[in-house]
Amino acid sequence: MEMSRLSKIAGIILAVLVVLSAVWYLKYYRIEPVPKPPLWGLSDPPVLENLTWVAEGNVEIANTTMSLASRVYGDSLKQLKLLGYSINSGNWSSTTCQWSLWTRGERAYYLAYNGTRFLSIRGGPNDVINATERQWLCGRPLDSSPINAPTPETILLRQAMYVANRLMENNISVGAGTWAGPMPDWYLSKINFRVNVGDGVDVLMLLYSSEDQVKYAEYIMKKEDRGLHFLSGDAEDYRVLIALKGRKADVKAVETALQGPPVR
Repeated sequence: MEMSRLSKIAGIILAVLVVLSAVWYLKYYRIEPVPKPPLWGLSDPPVLENLTWVAEGNVEIANTTMSLASRVYGDSLKQLKLLGYSINSGNWSSTTCQWSLWTRGERAYYLAYNGTRFLSIRGGPNDVINATERQWLCGRPLDSSPINAPTPETILLRQAMYVANRLMENNISVGAGTWAGPMPDWYLSKINFRVNVGDGVDVLMLLYSSEDQVKYAEYIMKKEDRGLHFLSGDAEDYRVLIALKGRKADVKAVETALQGPPVR
């Protein structure tokens, strides 16, 4: 009887330990999966992929008639923005005939619609501009004043300068450094540096166009390194994710220095 009683007690203790271990795992170890955002990893707007593209020299041209030309145009602008393209020039003086030129690095899109006609030209920026001298609708880039829209790289640089200034206001210096932590396979722009506090904190700043993308990037990095700490905030029309790698006390000092006005 005594052995049976001891066995029951041992079984209860084991069951309690199993439950406590499961709770600990769920609270401290398990990382909740985050679904991949729809535009993650893309360089071209998916709304335009079903069009018929014809190669002409160094560019591709889609010239078609459709009843939803204005909707395709509007959806294209939204997706280009989310993919990190910056508007270079355009015309919004008419609700029935509009055009715009978008660039991102060595990639550009000219878009235009007039009633049921939709035209798009894609390729290198100079090649696209030259092509609009031969094929255009509603307006040509060379006939319009350029728009000084900031690129993702410019926007992230501003955020990095803001962070550096906040740290220096708290007598914490910033210097060059390398990021040895995990890196997402897609982002609009990135900057990394080292904060000279304690043993040092490595900082990685990534720019994204939506909160879903920020959460997914954080999830990817957390899976590889659970010791990372993260901050995030608005960056003009985008979102910035800041990953901090270092000793817990040093990371806390950086977080404290950045408190007050949120990362903008």
